[in-house]
Amino acid sequence: GMQFQSQTEDGHVMLVTVKDVQEDKVIVDANHPLAGKKLHFDVEVANIRDASDEELQHGHVHGAGGHHH
Repeated sequence: GMQFQSQTEDGHVMLVTVKDVQEDKVIVDANHPLAGKKLHFDVEVANIRDASDEELQHGHVHGAGGHHH
């Protein structure tokens, strides 16, 4: 159940949870702690805008600073 941070090769930090310690290996779970949980959200839409031409072309929203894919 111990948790610690791990870093991927591309520099992303992720939280992992130790699930089992065996003689020659440690089993960890890298899923988000809320993975598999039922979540409920109460939201209010505060503003809307038309999609940009680029967003329409790509088929998805681009956040601040453009898209990163």
